[in-house]
Amino acid sequence: MFSQADGQARPIIVFDLEWNQSSYTPNHRIPHEIIEIGACRVLPDFSVADTFSAIIRPRVYRRLDKHIRTVTGITEAELSQGRPFAEVFAQFAAWCGEGAQLATWGRDDYPVLKRNAAFFGVPMPFSPPLDMQLVFGHACLGSAHQQMNLHAALEAMHIEPDVPAHRAVYDAECTALLLPAIDEAVRGMDDGRRSQLLDILARERRIADSTLRSVPTRYIYQTEALADRSLMALACPSCGGATRFDTPWYDSGRDKYLALAICPVHGMALGQMHFKRSSATGVLTMHQRAMTATPEEIEKTREGYRLYQLTPVKKRHHRLSMEGAQTPGPRPSVSSQPKP
Repeated sequence: MFSQADGQARPIIVFDLEWNQSSYTPNHRIPHEIIEIGACRVLPDFSVADTFSAIIRPRVYRRLDKHIRTVTGITEAELSQGRPFAEVFAQFAAWCGEGAQLATWGRDDYPVLKRNAAFFGVPMPFSPPLDMQLVFGHACLGSAHQQMNLHAALEAMHIEPDVPAHRAVYDAECTALLLPAIDEAVRGMDDGRRSQLLDILARERRIADSTLRSVPTRYIYQTEALADRSLMALACPSCGGATRFDTPWYDSGRDKYLALAICPVHGMALGQMHFKRSSATGVLTMHQRAMTATPEEIEKTREGYRLYQLTPVKKRHHRLSMEGAQTPGPRPSVSSQPKP
């Protein structure tokens, strides 16, 4: 399958991460702090040639989340003996070497790795990995939208791993055990389904390369946040530069907002945005993604905005008027305001 995916057979680095977090005092530049990197090097015959495992001493979230401790078995004493992220990440990159194809189970690990690298000021040498959960769903379950967790997939393929669960290196090894079955399933697909898979993987790579921005706001209501031009700005996902809107943010349904913006150098970007209120603090946080837009996405988003404009204002889920809006002045703290 891997020769089909990228045109050549290469060593495969399957990696997995464990991370820590805080629900009460999150740092929105690094919502998840990596505490363990595990990986295995898989040769073209799918044998495991080597493994990598390292604990990272946390700097942001020093107290281990109870759920993380229960699931992984990692202890705070173990974390205290770990090494800084920059040191472990440099060792991991050197261990991977050049030319390897990275793979993960699921789409979450790579964005977390990117955010940690950016937070700690470390260059990111890796391209987006293959999402083997997605490939397994498409090839073995009939649809990329049908996704199983790793250990359910092992059970479905009648594979019984002789390793403990939920440590990074062991989950990487479990993913490696599924590669022969996935490869066989992909090779058995007709050209149409294989082409469809490659299109899905190309979109996933664009999503993985997108930029993420999370900002705690001072606002009570989403309508107030939507009127704040500085908050709503969409940076180019390629260069990080300023853009101008082609369509403003609009509610595409269920409080999920879309927008198109133009970078003078890199062209059209697609913005996706939603808001989330912390149950612990009441703070309304904006979460935004910017990615390079395809012609199909441009057409679909413009059409979505056209239909939004045709909807009577009273029937719109949220009123949105970015044009002419002024950034509101300071407001009282969220804790002193009634919740909507």
